[in-house]
Amino acid sequence: MSTLTYQPEAERYYAEGYWRSGDLWSDFAKRADENPAKIALVLDGRQVTYDELRRAAVGVSARLADGGVQPGDVVVLLGRHSIEAAVAMLGCLHRGVVLAPLPPMFGVGQLSALIAQTRATGLIGFGGDKEIAKCHEVADQVPFVLAVRPDLVDELAAASPSADRVARHADDLAMVLHSSGTTSAPKGIAHSSNTLRYATEGVCRRWELTGEDVYLVVCEFGFVGGLVFGYFPVLLNGATGVLVNRWNAEDALRLVEEHRCTYVLLMPTHAADVLQAARETSRDLSSMRALAAPGLTRERRLAMKEAFGLPPLADYGLSEVPGHAAHGLREADDKVVTTEGRPYDGTEIRIFDEDEQPLGPAEIGSVVVNGPSRFLGFLGNDELTRESLTDWGGYRTGDLGYLDEDGHLVYVGRSKDIIRRGGVTVVPAELEPVIMKHPAVHEVAVVPLPDDRLGERACAAIVPEPGESAPTLEELQQFLDAEGVAKYTWPESVEVFEDFPRTPSLKVVKRDLVRQIVERSAVAR
Repeated sequence: MSTLTYQPEAERYYAEGYWRSGDLWSDFAKRADENPAKIALVLDGRQVTYDELRRAAVGVSARLADGGVQPGDVVVLLGRHSIEAAVAMLGCLHRGVVLAPLPPMFGVGQLSALIAQTRATGLIGFGGDKEIAKCHEVADQVPFVLAVRPDLVDELAAASPSADRVARHADDLAMVLHSSGTTSAPKGIAHSSNTLRYATEGVCRRWELTGEDVYLVVCEFGFVGGLVFGYFPVLLNGATGVLVNRWNAEDALRLVEEHRCTYVLLMPTHAADVLQAARETSRDLSSMRALAAPGLTRERRLAMKEAFGLPPLADYGLSEVPGHAAHGLREADDKVVTTEGRPYDGTEIRIFDEDEQPLGPAEIGSVVVNGPSRFLGFLGNDELTRESLTDWGGYRTGDLGYLDEDGHLVYVGRSKDIIRRGGVTVVPAELEPVIMKHPAVHEVAVVPLPDDRLGERACAAIVPEPGESAPTLEELQQFLDAEGVAKYTWPESVEVFEDFPRTPSLKVVKRDLVRQIVERSAVAR
């Protein structure tokens, strides 16, 4: 089956120039040819030039080849932001394998499940001993495992390996992204060089980013934001990227001042921290000209503008359709405060009612989007792919929103039952069945509570078994740990109820449950 089976607009994307031939490695190699001695990446006291980065990546590619990993095979990457992360990623692109990048927070259980799901033949760890140790724990599940440490990068960067390779087609499967999950393997979201390149180039055009900029790369490795808004804009533009390996707001501001960073993108958690740090700092942050901060409330957007003197630019996207709407650098203030921006050229956002009939401006409905960055499909799951797409190729995002009179998207909320904890997704439908295994739990509803820093955090509302006491938060977290649930999805509070608010059909009304919990908290204060 063609990788473009589910994209009816493919011919148009080529005709109008949104897609083109060539893979992501060829784009990077062109930049390395243009400026081989330019600093590509900086982390703490280390830095690497474009030529050194290319040499090291080709060396990793050779290790993959020696290990029997063939072009088109899947290689899982797990680790933290680092120069080694870029070397591993580029080495995979040079070899022509399919990358499956995972963030460092993914546990051994998830790593094992995703190796099986993707049928990976290789596994690369980097960025820290803890992440590399996770890879070694599952080493018996893949034919080839490689730990990329700084000394290996230095060794490979000093060598002169053959750069011969067989280029991949721009529409071939190039990367499999995974949204965050709990115990089960998250869906594999398939992308090509063309879908990822369009998303990257779209945000660079909208925010006017070039090879002359210095980028502060904050978003965690393994998530779509860390790639489309982090590594790819740097490496495909031939720019310089300053990496943040472990988040600290004051350190981030120090790096902006020290390296004269011109572009910074912050997720909601980062924005909350850096806003406080900015109010207390005396650092010179005048080099910043593009400050991107998607997912913020109206109040926080206003506060960011006041603190930095720059509009916090929003971007609307998701792993299935990364980076397809955003503000421009000179957007009107009212648009910056209330909207997520306009679709990129070539992308179409439609708003539908419950019967999938189109709605007009300012009418709230389901957000459906198709464009050159839309994913190829869910890996190995054609049925789910078909269910998620309309006949014109639009992806049903599960978001609610509307288009204003000027075509700007206004995000209203989620139609699906999920929790957005900072940049991480917690799926109650996956977490609740695990909690129900606890012997003292009769019924559970995992709900989102508002949080100033994270946006939302998970709370486990529990109806205990008759005669039993509900588990404490500590007891519940110990139970989830024993069940292999990823720590970052654990509930951060427990509320006990005799019963839940329900519809006439006895379905739990979670919004009423949230209201009751919030009211309890207010009374307790």
